[in-house]
Amino acid sequence: MKRSIYLLPLLAFLLNNSLSAQTGIRLGFKAGYNIGTQYGIMPANLTYDVSSSARNGFAGGLILYFPITESFGVQQEFLYVSKGSGQHVTMTQPPVSTTSEYNIDYFELPMVFRYTFAKIGTVGIYGSSGFALSTLLKGKYNVDGVVDMGGVKIPFSESGNTDGLDKFDYSFIYGLGMNFDLFNQKCFFDYRQTIGWNTLMMPTSQGGEPAPLRNQSYTLALGFYLK
Repeated sequence: MKRSIYLLPLLAFLLNNSLSAQTGIRLGFKAGYNIGTQYGIMPANLTYDVSSSARNGFAGGLILYFPITESFGVQQEFLYVSKGSGQHVTMTQPPVSTTSEYNIDYFELPMVFRYTFAKIGTVGIYGSSGFALSTLLKGKYNVDGVVDMGGVKIPFSESGNTDGLDKFDYSFIYGLGMNFDLFNQKCFFDYRQTIGWNTLMMPTSQGGEPAPLRNQSYTLALGFYLK
């Protein structure tokens, strides 16, 4: 196992040198802070209030940048991303209050089109857009609630995994970033918004209707390209 860990950076280095020499493709890595949220649409025939909170997590992995022109290129990424949210729901009929926490982790494959529209010295400012396919790796949920039975409040709690959740999610991507040199290393910093369009039926309390929610996340990441 230890030998494999030591071999990975060497293999990445050799792969990067081979790709760069033959095609100009750049191999790199990125890692950063991910703010995961989820959003949904409240049906008109139900009366309840919803407030959401974010899940603070990690996003990072391997990237391949394919330059097409000096200013334009395509970036394929292979990322581990933490998503999810907190959902607080208050219903009047029946009188129920629940707080749900969803922690779901994905292997995400974004394909992003990048265009550098401004350069200030060695710093390049770029915009990016694209799409992503995500595969669910693992997930869990926890629901705490209170039912008001005529003035008598009955608490309940439930937790479990998300085995019944869709394994795939699809997203749009928008973002801004900048390239810069740091200690003779090609680096970049970017901000990204990822908006899911697949409605996920998130589990709620036992016997309750699942919550139709879509993933949304905001990512701040720092990365670098191997020479």
